[in-house]
Amino acid sequence: MSYIVPIHRPSGARLALKLNLLGQQSEALVVAKANRLEIYTFSPESGLILLHSRAVYGYVIVLEAICPKNSAVDHLFVGTDRHQYFTCSWDAQSNDLKTEQSYVDQADRTASDTRNNDRVHIDPTRRFMTLELLDGIITVIPLVQSTTKKLRRDSSATSPDVPGTLGEPIAVRVEEIAIRASTFADTEEDDQDNPSLALLWEDNQNEPQLKVLELKYSTAGEQPLAELQTKFELRDADQLDRGVSHIIPVSHPYGGFLILGERSIAYTNSELSQFYTQPLGESATAWACWTKVDDLRWLIADDYGDLYFLMLLTKDRASVKNWKLDRLGHASKASCLIYLDEGLVFVGSHSGDSQVLRIHEGGIDVVQTLSNIAPILDVQLMDLGRGAESAMQSGEFSTGQARLVTCSGAWQDGSIRSVRSGVGMEEIGEIAEIPLIADMWALSSTNRSDQHDVLVTSFATETRVFKFDADAAVEEVEEFYSFELAEPTLLATNLPDQKILQVHNSGMCIADLDSGMTVFQWKPSTSTAQITGAAANGARVLVIEDGRTIHVFHTSDRTDGPTASKTFEAGSQISGVAISQTNSNICIVSYWQSASLALLDLHSLEILSQESLGTPGIDVPRTILLAQILPDGAPTLFVSMADGTVITFQFDAANLAFSSMTRIQLGSEPVFLKALPRATENGQTLINMFASCEQPSLIYASDGRILYSAINSEQAARVCPFNSEAYPGAIAVASADDLKLALIDTTRTTQIQTLHIGETVRCLAYQSELKMFGMGTIKRTLEQDAEQPHEELHSFVKIADEITFKDLDTFALDEGELVECIAAFPQQSKDDDPVEAEDHDSIFVVGTSIMPENGAVSKEDRGRILVFTANSKRQKLKLVSQVKTRGACRSIAVSDGLVIAGLVKVVAVFSMALSNYGEPSYALTRLTTYRTSTNPISLSVQPATEDRPMTIAVGDLMKSVSIVNVLPPDSTDGNGWETEEVARHFATLWTSAVANVAEREWALADVEGNIAMLRQNPDAYGDEARRLEVTGELRLGEVVNKIVPIISSQSTSVAQTSEIANKGKGRTGSTTTAPKRQFSLKSEDAGPLIRPQAFIATVEGSIYLLGAINPTYVDALLRIQSCLSTRVLAPGYMPWAKYRAWNTEVREVDEPFRFVDGEMVESGLLNLPDNTLNDVLRESGLNEQGLTIEKLKSWGEDLRRLY
Repeated sequence: MSYIVPIHRPSGARLALKLNLLGQQSEALVVAKANRLEIYTFSPESGLILLHSRAVYGYVIVLEAICPKNSAVDHLFVGTDRHQYFTCSWDAQSNDLKTEQSYVDQADRTASDTRNNDRVHIDPTRRFMTLELLDGIITVIPLVQSTTKKLRRDSSATSPDVPGTLGEPIAVRVEEIAIRASTFADTEEDDQDNPSLALLWEDNQNEPQLKVLELKYSTAGEQPLAELQTKFELRDADQLDRGVSHIIPVSHPYGGFLILGERSIAYTNSELSQFYTQPLGESATAWACWTKVDDLRWLIADDYGDLYFLMLLTKDRASVKNWKLDRLGHASKASCLIYLDEGLVFVGSHSGDSQVLRIHEGGIDVVQTLSNIAPILDVQLMDLGRGAESAMQSGEFSTGQARLVTCSGAWQDGSIRSVRSGVGMEEIGEIAEIPLIADMWALSSTNRSDQHDVLVTSFATETRVFKFDADAAVEEVEEFYSFELAEPTLLATNLPDQKILQVHNSGMCIADLDSGMTVFQWKPSTSTAQITGAAANGARVLVIEDGRTIHVFHTSDRTDGPTASKTFEAGSQISGVAISQTNSNICIVSYWQSASLALLDLHSLEILSQESLGTPGIDVPRTILLAQILPDGAPTLFVSMADGTVITFQFDAANLAFSSMTRIQLGSEPVFLKALPRATENGQTLINMFASCEQPSLIYASDGRILYSAINSEQAARVCPFNSEAYPGAIAVASADDLKLALIDTTRTTQIQTLHIGETVRCLAYQSELKMFGMGTIKRTLEQDAEQPHEELHSFVKIADEITFKDLDTFALDEGELVECIAAFPQQSKDDDPVEAEDHDSIFVVGTSIMPENGAVSKEDRGRILVFTANSKRQKLKLVSQVKTRGACRSIAVSDGLVIAGLVKVVAVFSMALSNYGEPSYALTRLTTYRTSTNPISLSVQPATEDRPMTIAVGDLMKSVSIVNVLPPDSTDGNGWETEEVARHFATLWTSAVANVAEREWALADVEGNIAMLRQNPDAYGDEARRLEVTGELRLGEVVNKIVPIISSQSTSVAQTSEIANKGKGRTGSTTTAPKRQFSLKSEDAGPLIRPQAFIATVEGSIYLLGAINPTYVDALLRIQSCLSTRVLAPGYMPWAKYRAWNTEVREVDEPFRFVDGEMVESGLLNLPDNTLNDVLRESGLNEQGLTIEKLKSWGEDLRRLY
């Protein structure tokens, strides 16, 4: 049984609405993102602030504001993709949305959904609402004007007779089917005439037409009646631009409509008797959306991200003369526009970041950006913890060692996004604009508390000191005790007995805080000697001289020199030193030349033990720190390497030994480590470690494990703790330009890093050996020529660095050729001689399609498979082989040295032979094929093992999934390579993605937003063996583009093709499992609740974690989910079971099958009161099995910790 939970919620903004939701004079912005409603407050000073976020049991497709006559605030009207609608208001006491009218179902299985966007309108007199959900049907909903009629209601939240609430919906059939746009004609609010609805539609010849319908409504009979009759019609429809897309009502008293076309903008009066049009000329474009500024001005956005200001020019107070269009600037491609106030406009985008813009005389400025990773076209999973395999085998995204890299956005908003679990850092104030700070330390000038009031900053040639008072006022001091400010500082710290220490380039000094006198001062005996490192605890100070000599000083000893000194050999240069805060008899040093650690006795400075860090000359240690991270564990030693890796050891102080080495890749440059002390509830002082690099991370303990969480600030070059009186728990943060104070929140959230490409990133492949990505991109441009504007598409293959996301090289494809897919696998040198790893060539295999152009492309030539080599030293792409294909190559995979390509109606398996002469080149040879029904849109390959051959899961566009074995020649009686279909999912399903998530188990997604889990039964015989079993079904409500297994086998090099292929000698394989131990729900050794299996990426920007439920807990979680589904309510009171039930055009069920919705279950377990949870236990019968409320809550916490 399966478990699914979002680790990143939908971020693409589809709809937005400004209304008085919070109060009569308090406007709010409501943004719809898939099934979520986000409520923001806004002001010119602070921009948008998220007030509330709420899930709805349905995909939101329409939003509108309704103001009942008895209410001082607006109500929110919400419609979903299931043709259900409801209204809600804001409850200030609970700070939540309150359902006013529960959902009404307008679904009609006999009618087809509207061909264009669903629409909702309220007429200017606020008497009627219209819904356009189905082709040829306009639903009229009266807004109650009196209390004489009753409404059909599913809830008694308010009286159904209240004026302004929704009345009985009436479906009105109209002859206009393909409606492009519609709107009510504007009138005075107290106008009693029938409302007029303007329709912009197209006829059977795809020609645009315009007419105005009169809405007539009658309550004379037993049932209210409504009809829409033609009132006016544009006689000369040729006046309309063929590309018209939007109709804008012009406010009374001018009236009429503005009609937006691709090549012209027209104005017509309300009777359609006067028609004025003006061409756009070189400004021709495709319009996306618009918003009203005032009665005569609008903002409109086009499909290319340009924002325009449209103003009507009038003759007098009641007639229109012309219009004027001015381009303001470029922004994200808008899905919705909302004019906020005082020159601020919200640009809601589904294909790029949403933005808040400020309009000024010279154009627009971006004042706020809301990150968006939708739509996700492809995604790759990176393991930052190279060498820490145990962490990734658990599949825990929350550890911060897993990074998801997504292809996000579209066209000019296209980008690559890095998504990691991380923590937030909030800036609370700027100290000064000070660039290039090398290091910092926080001190106390009194040393009588743990609060800091002095900040020491070190630079390349000097030291500067800043003092703070209780009100956080800061001043820079020219002198500070006996500190040497003319040199850079290597260490500054408070010592016991009211002492303070500074180690600088040429020596060290200790001063007394009470008297201000210098009590100890030391410099090397040689005047040219330099101090290169230092460390201290309360008892000893360690100083490294010229990288070879270590000196030990007692802080309480007032002698003139060190108590111990030792000079190491020339080949043992010391790069870093660390001292234990609890054991003053030992220290640890690192040697950069030998790439090793040494444990030294501080009395004799003799080496007690040594530990290798890697290969000398390649792995170079820089700095080391020993810290108590885990509350009940051994101290942890952190070693920062020159290549951006951090190595950790557990240090056994009793046995003086290192253990449990792990290696984490945090950056591509040396990581700078700084300890941040924190006090626990029991008074114990633990350490959080801040790692400064291109992607800063916080290293801390949680639930008995060490987490690496990304920080949402790329500018933190240096940090130090600064627990001041004014800002308790703060840290000082130095960037390349300034010095600030900030607070760190250890609550994990999703952290995003962006590489803006400016093109649609269609596909992505990750090459771990080269530490780079290969990607295929598509660029769209709007070309203006003498005849008419037209779009041109160009496609490229690119490589980028995995850490910095820097673009390394680009290869342009042929004109008319588009990249479709890309895959990567390592390649050994052609003579199989061992060479340095970074000098290996690796291969990217690219599939393309060729766009037909006036029938010039032959049927035999519709795509190509291209083979590129890339090298980390040269960082260049080189095309070394290509094969033309009869169909477009829609999907591609590599495994066991073979290339598997999904072409139109066929899956082809290619071998790749390496030339042994001259420049490296490869020959692709087709070995075998498998015939599919339509288009193999997705492939998932399992490499061959000793028990079975290579297995391919083929996701067919229309015919679900088939499982195919690839049989090598020695298993086919010498008949050559063959394919054999061994199982199939017999269903009509529009597949979007498939992935192998476990042995003989697959996850399947379709374009209608459903997820299915499939299993091949190894014990079945005959026809049953060929039928894939459905082990789980759930409606996700979002289209899935990619499913990424968490644990996958690495692809094998070309040189190993024959060796591995020979292992797959049988047509079928079988597995046996040992009997499982039986556990009770009260058992502590039953194992984790969930075993993560895959990440799921959607068009809406969501990322879900898919997992398998521990069999011990399956029955309990299903019972809990069933009970919680009626208690965890969403706005509108729509049923959870129906929302999550499988739903396609050919099949619909009433509830999900063997799937647990993690978001709903977690919300119930963690947020419902104890008495409700007690009812859940009693209703489910789990209380009889000994399950308690405390255990339920602990399960909720365990589930939350998965991400």
